[in-house]
Amino acid sequence: MSGERWLRVPVGDEASRWRTVGSSRTVLAVARTVTSAGRLLEILPLFRSDPRVQVLFTVAAGSAFDDGVGDYLRGVQARTVPWSQAVETPFHLAVSASANGALHQLKAPLLVVPHGAGHNRLLSPADGPASGVSGLARRQLVHEGRIVPAAIALSHHEQLARLERDCPEALPRAVVVGDLVFDRIQANLARRDRYRRALEVGPDRKLVLVSSTWGPHSLLGANGDLVARLVAELPVDEYQVVLAAHPNAWYGHGGLQVRLWLADARDGGLLLLPPEQGWQAALVASDAIVGDHGSVTFYGAALGRPVLLASSGREAEELDPDSPTARLSGTLPRLDPAGAVLPQIEQVMAGRGPHDDVTGRTLGMPGQAEGLLRRLAYGLMELPEPPAPAAARPLAEPLPERGEVLSFEVEAVVGGDRVTVRRYPAVLERRSGSQVRDPHLVVDAEEVNPRLLENAAIVIGRDPRPGWAEETLRRYPGCFMTAEIVGDRSIDLTLREGERLRVSTLGEVDPRCLPSAVYGWLVRGRSREDLRSGITVRVGDRQVVINCDAADQG
Repeated sequence: MSGERWLRVPVGDEASRWRTVGSSRTVLAVARTVTSAGRLLEILPLFRSDPRVQVLFTVAAGSAFDDGVGDYLRGVQARTVPWSQAVETPFHLAVSASANGALHQLKAPLLVVPHGAGHNRLLSPADGPASGVSGLARRQLVHEGRIVPAAIALSHHEQLARLERDCPEALPRAVVVGDLVFDRIQANLARRDRYRRALEVGPDRKLVLVSSTWGPHSLLGANGDLVARLVAELPVDEYQVVLAAHPNAWYGHGGLQVRLWLADARDGGLLLLPPEQGWQAALVASDAIVGDHGSVTFYGAALGRPVLLASSGREAEELDPDSPTARLSGTLPRLDPAGAVLPQIEQVMAGRGPHDDVTGRTLGMPGQAEGLLRRLAYGLMELPEPPAPAAARPLAEPLPERGEVLSFEVEAVVGGDRVTVRRYPAVLERRSGSQVRDPHLVVDAEEVNPRLLENAAIVIGRDPRPGWAEETLRRYPGCFMTAEIVGDRSIDLTLREGERLRVSTLGEVDPRCLPSAVYGWLVRGRSREDLRSGITVRVGDRQVVINCDAADQG
C-alpha cells in the first residue's frame, strides 16, 4: 500500500487538509438525522478496502430530529467537518440519504439515496403547497431551476413513474439500483439461528418483532399501551417480544423518556433494541411482525414474515396513495385493539405468506444493489472500481437492553396425567378477555416488590442458605411452598405442612416451571403417589416427565 495514497495535504482549513493527491478521491457523507446517518453507514462499505477513497461526514442542520447525530458519528469514529466548511470545500462526491436541506450549496456531484424502503411518505403540508412525496418532490430536488442531485438512486422502476409525475425534469438523473439494505438482510438469512441465540430465543419460542415508525400515527404514537400488552399477554415460554423503534422516536423524545414509557414492559421481559442498529438482525430472527407503515414492517412483509398491522399512515394521509407501502397497508390484516392479542398473533401466524405482489414493486433488482450502487458512485467520482466484485457483509449481532423477570403469574392446567404450565410476567396487568385461568403467583426471593412476595404461592430461592425455606414460610403465611434450585434439572420443594420433595426431570425446561406443575397437581387434589411415579409437564412446545421423591431433610 503506497504512502502516496495515505498522504494528506495540509492546505489550511479542516476539510481541505483531508484532500488527497494523485488518483485519490474524497467523499462527503451528508447526515441530517440518526436515521440518515445509519443508512449512509450501510452504503459506505461500497468503498471498503479502497485506500484511494477518504470519507468525511458533515451534519446538515435543519431537522427536528438532528439531536444525537454528532454523538452517533463520534461513536463510530467518523471524521466530521462543520457544514460551514463542507459547503466551501470541493469534494469528488457527496452522498446524502435525505433530499432535504441546503444540498445545493455543496461543491460536489451529489448522489441522493433513500433512507428507507423506497419513497412513500408525503411531505408535510407545512412544507409548502404541492409538497409531494419525500425524496421525489420538486421542492427538494430543484433549486432556482437547477436539478441539485447528479444522480437519484431509486430502488424500483415503479418510482420512475412517480418521479415523472412529481418532478419530470429530474427523471434523467434517476438510476434504479435496487435496495442495498434489503439485499443485505436477505444475504444474512442463513445466520438466523445465530441472531436468535444472541437474543436468547431458542427454537421452542416465537420471536415477535414490534416495529414502530415515528409520529402520532405510528404504532407507539397511536397505540401507546400495545407493547406492554403484547409482553403481558403472550406466554413467556412461548413468545419473546422485541421492539425496534424509529430513531426519530428516540431522539425526538430522548432515550430517557423512551425508557421511562417502556419501563414496565422492559421489567416484563421486553427486549429493547438501540436506535442505531439491530433491527435488521432481529428481522432475520423474527417469526412474526406487529408493525405500522414504516420500512421495517415493509421489509418484514417482503421476507414473508406474518405481519399484523397495528397502525397505518393511510388514514392520516401520511403516505402517497400510489406507493407500495400504502397498498401494503391496505392489504395486511389489522390488529383489533379491543381484542386479546394472543389469538390474533396465532391467527396471523397461521395465515397467508409473502406479499410479493406488493413489496416487489419497491424492492427491485434483487441481489444487485451493492454492485449497481458502487458502479454509480465510482462513475460519479470518475474513478475505476476495485477489481474485486461487490459483496454483502454479515449483519452485527443484535444487542438489546433487557430486564430480568423475577415474578410470574402462572396457570397450571391438569388433564389426565399431564400438567400444562403457562407463565406470564406478574408486573403487567392483562385486559379482560385475556385473563390467566386460576393463576398462582411465583416470585423469586430477590424480588424487590414486597406486594408480590406477600401474595406469592411459591417463592423461589437460588442457592439459599440453610433454614431459608422455613424462614420464608414463616415470613409469608400465604405461601404454599418454597422452591430451591439445586441444578439445571432439579429443584427442592418445602411445603407448608413440612413435607420436602425433590423434583427432577431428564428433559430441558426452565426449572422454575417445575414447582407450578406440582402446585397445580396438588391443589386439585391429585394423588401424591402418581406424582412420585411421574407425571408429564408441558411448557410451550416442550414436554418433559418429572419425578418427585422425598428430599434430604438435612
